[in-house]
Amino acid sequence: MLSELELQRAVADAILNRRGPDLAPSFDKGGRFDPMRRFNIYRNNTFASLSATLVSVFPVAVSLIGERYFRHIAASFIRVSPPSEARLVCYGSDFADFLGRLEDLKPMPFIADTARLEWLIAEALDAPALPPANMAELSRGGKDTIPDLILQRSLRLLFCRWPALDIWSAHQASGDLDQLSDIRRQPQRIALWRNQDSVRFLRLNGAHYAFLQALKSGRGLEHAVKKAAARDQNFDLVASLGGLFADGLVTRVRHQPANIN
Repeated sequence: MLSELELQRAVADAILNRRGPDLAPSFDKGGRFDPMRRFNIYRNNTFASLSATLVSVFPVAVSLIGERYFRHIAASFIRVSPPSEARLVCYGSDFADFLGRLEDLKPMPFIADTARLEWLIAEALDAPALPPANMAELSRGGKDTIPDLILQRSLRLLFCRWPALDIWSAHQASGDLDQLSDIRRQPQRIALWRNQDSVRFLRLNGAHYAFLQALKSGRGLEHAVKKAAARDQNFDLVASLGGLFADGLVTRVRHQPANIN
């Protein structure tokens, strides 16, 4: 007789078609319906629900691969990477990496990069949109302080080796799929964030990407400027700061003592 914990683990393995003990002896057969039949219905519904979640999060990948083959891939992914928490909106964070490892998709490496962009879009839409700060807050610190910018929690950054944003845009209502007739390797640095119920995008150069990446790490404005200047000595800090505040990406300015690293 399996313990409660052992039974839970065995049921989870059986749902994912993993090897495990025979569950039939553990089920109560006193009811009117066959418990194994009910269990199989539950297993099918689980796969259907998780597959539908992946289809909804990665619609461009579905279009690139074809829905039938996408669902086949999704079933394989579900078996090796089941949900780790109850919220379905959190499911699929490692799906793009899974696509990148599939031998059948090696000739189309842009699919994994596009899926990474789609996942970040889903994350951004699920994040809260906080009230933006005013640029005047930069000047409110003392002479012996250094400002640190707290950015919108929905801000996401992506470096990809293929034109993921172009591919994604071409699949939108106003896009042009004809431009994808010859997809070539083209690195892109992308910033995206939630704007009410949609997402805004910004294409970045190397210095601006390094600047935002450093700010997101929480190391402070001074560190971010050094990172950007290392990529481009002509990095325009004033223009970059103005853009951050104009786009509502700064939610708070925190003034720290200058001797804080």
